[in-house]
Formats: sequence, structure tokens, C-alpha cells
Amino acid sequence: MFESKQRRDAATRSFFPALCLRFAATSDQLVLAAGLFWALAVNRPFFVAASRAHSGDEGWSWSFVIGLALMLASLHVLLAGLISTRRSVKPVLALLTLVAAVGLHFMQAYGAVLDPSMLRNALRSELAETRELLSWRMALDLLLYAVLPITLLACAHIEPRPWRRALVSRGLLLAAALATFIGALMWQFQPLAALMRNHKEVRYLITPANVLWSAGSVLAADARGAARPRQPIGLDAKPGLRWAASTKPRLMVIVVGETARAANWGLNGYARQTTPRLAQWPVINFPDTTACGTSTEVSLPCMFAPVGRRNYDEATIRGSESLLHVLARAGASVLWRDNQSGCKGVCEGLPAEMVSAATA
Repeated sequence: MFESKQRRDAATRSFFPALCLRFAATSDQLVLAAGLFWALAVNRPFFVAASRAHSGDEGWSWSFVIGLALMLASLHVLLAGLISTRRSVKPVLALLTLVAAVGLHFMQAYGAVLDPSMLRNALRSELAETRELLSWRMALDLLLYAVLPITLLACAHIEPRPWRRALVSRGLLLAAALATFIGALMWQFQPLAALMRNHKEVRYLITPANVLWSAGSVLAADARGAARPRQPIGLDAKPGLRWAASTKPRLMVIVVGETARAANWGLNGYARQTTPRLAQWPVINFPDTTACGTSTEVSLPCMFAPVGRRNYDEATIRGSESLLHVLARAGASVLWRDNQSGCKGVCEGLPAEMVSAATA
């Protein structure tokens, strides 16, 4: 074990020959440092949104900002302290730091809110879509907020301690973090309660806690969905009289395209023609149409579900069959052909095939 540790230390020094200045620290000190770093370095979108919502045009309230900083730091110390040990603290903190840096980039660059819906959409994105998001700005953000702190973390030598002493120390750290969180919460309770009541979305700007919470929500929802079959709908579906009497085969093709903003749709009168080929055909355009969401993960299952946008219920939609299942039950031969990221459950249990963009 001692020789293995020496080899790891030597590998670290050789990998970071110019940057690695070895220093000693306990696992609790690393957890505390990580909590402070996450709160102060990668949560600027949260502080800006919370302060604007709280102060309006009057400017920042520094007591409110300090209270939020204490809450964020103590919250992340609690999270990291509960899931890491002396042996796992480095990989856990490195992973969370990388997650926080990536989350910060997308929140700042695209105004994204990392709620469960957005995270589900990100997890279902394919490699071709992900490549389009890579940029020099992202590389710079990862360098500043991930590579450099992870390098510093890798240079740390964790001091070994007897397990009883380490357990007491971790318990004191968690108790202090919990007391700090409660104290800051009580100090700024009124403005914070108003913020959470009127602007609930800002809680999903707290990183990396937002990614952990959203990932847990998505995994739990998927586990619940996988544990039970989809509820059948349209059990009385059958061919109509004209369909049953027809001797000629009928073919109906439904094309579902990528999500697009109605305001930038050429057929809706946008100044720049963004649909030149469609404009050459005698198509019927419906300009006053609203989707259930701005992502494929949300909008696609909804448009094939009996539950409309006004009565939108994600659990009902994901737990029920779709229009395609009703058509199949009525006797139609249904085939889903996909060239991107799947049918999002719409074609579950039905014939489906994946085609490349070149042959689609």
C-alpha cells in the first residue's frame, strides 16, 4: 500500500512537473476549500439573478449577497462532506468541480437553467449535437474553473489520521456547516422566502448542487417509469368504414423536424427566408401553434400524447402510450425511422429503425 501511494505521488509529480507544489491537507480542509470555491467562483449567475430579483433597480444588497454566499458554501460543504471519504475525496471533488465548470459555462453562455428537464435533454443529446456547443470560450472556462483547481487538488497530500479522529473531525465539520446554513437562512429568511416564492427558477442556478439534484430527479423518474409498463390508451381503436372498405394501400408520412423558434420561421413572415424549400410547396402553415417545451425531450412526447399543452402533465405523458400505439392497435402498420436522438418513448415497443443523416 505504501509503495502504491509512492507511485501515485510520483505519477502526480511527473504529470504536473511545473505546476505541482506539494502541500499537506486533511480531507476536511479540502472539502471546506471546495465548498468555498464553488460558492464564490462558479455561482456568479445565481448571485446576479438573485440580487436583481431581490433589489430590482436599487442595486445590490450586500448583506443579502453575503448571506447567500454563506448558505451556498455551507450547502456544498454538507454535500461533499456526506459523499466523500479520505480515499474518495479527490475524485469526488474533481468530478464536482468539472461539473460545476461545465454548468457555469452553459448558464453564462446560453442562459440555461439546469433543471431536471434541461439535464434530461442534455443527457439524451448525441455526439453530433454536442460538438456544435464546443467553443474556445468553453475551453477557457474549463481551464479557469476546472483544470487549474483540479491541478491544485491533485497536488495535495492528504494527511492520514486514525479513523476515530477523522470521524469526529468530519462530524464537527458537517455540524458547523449545518449551523452556518441555518444561521444564514434565518438571517436572510424574509428576502430569501420572497425570492423562492416569486423566482423559483433561480434555485437551479446553484451549481454544482443543481446538477446533482436534477440528475437525481431524472434517474428517479426514469427508474419509476421503467418499473411499470406504459398505460394503454385507445383500447377501442379500430379502422373506420372507409379504411376498412378500401382495397388500395394508404401511406401517411409524418415528419417531425428539429425544434425551431416560431419568430424565426420563414413561413410565419420572418424577414429572412429561413424555409426556402417549404415556401415552394403549397403547404398549410399554422402560425399560432405553441409546443409544450423548447426541447425535443419535452415537445416530442407531448405532441403525440392525448394530454394537451394546457393540461400538460409530464408523468402522465411519459407513463402512457402515444398516438402511434393507437394507430397500431387500429390495424395500421407503424414504423418509426430516426436519424437523430430517438423517439423519446413515443415509439416504445413499435418497429423502429435508425438511419444515418446521409441515407435519410
